[in-house]
Amino acid sequence: IEELTEAEADDFILDLCGGQGRHALELARRGYRNVVVVDYSFPLLAYGVREAGGAKLNILFLRCDARCLCLKESSIDHVVIMGNSFGYFRNDEDNCLILSEVARVLKPGGKIVVDLVNRNYIVSQFRPQSWHEADDDLIVCRDRKLESDGIVVREVVLSRQKGLIRDITYFSRLFKKVELLNIFRDAGFREVSFIDEFTPHKTRGDYGMLTNRTIVSAVAG
Repeated sequence: IEELTEAEADDFILDLCGGQGRHALELARRGYRNVVVVDYSFPLLAYGVREAGGAKLNILFLRCDARCLCLKESSIDHVVIMGNSFGYFRNDEDNCLILSEVARVLKPGGKIVVDLVNRNYIVSQFRPQSWHEADDDLIVCRDRKLESDGIVVREVVLSRQKGLIRDITYFSRLFKKVELLNIFRDAGFREVSFIDEFTPHKTRGDYGMLTNRTIVSAVAG
């Protein structure tokens, strides 16, 4: 994020669809003074507020729909969408609405960084089922169905101590590079660039769809 945005300490940074603010918290720890988190999940936002308060970090948490942001036009310097939080709509009109809203709230020349699953990796390495031990207590099991435009995943998290922790099913759009290029350009972005086959993991393993990623960056205006 720091390398691609070249953000300065007083820049306004929006962690969009940021949940509990995992990335926002780290940015604030690194000295960025104007970090904003937007998400639709009240429990995640509430958790983030508690975490930020406990660490005495100045982060603003807001609840709203990413397709209709409660932020003023040209009020943000940089936007990040991490953890494959872009592309959960099957209808690309909704995905385009999100990018259009980002373009609206970004200052001219502001930058966006989007962290996505790598489509080619998902297709070439597709496995219908997988599981791994996240730590000494948690086991993560995934059941996947590959479709023409995306992937449907059922994710079950089990605890040796507490039993079932989570059982959710979600859809994730698998974008082709040309599709991403067109969506970003249609939303008003320029200088769209890609980093392929990015991974933050130091050890090999199945970390789900984010084992291998594509990072998209672009400039508003």
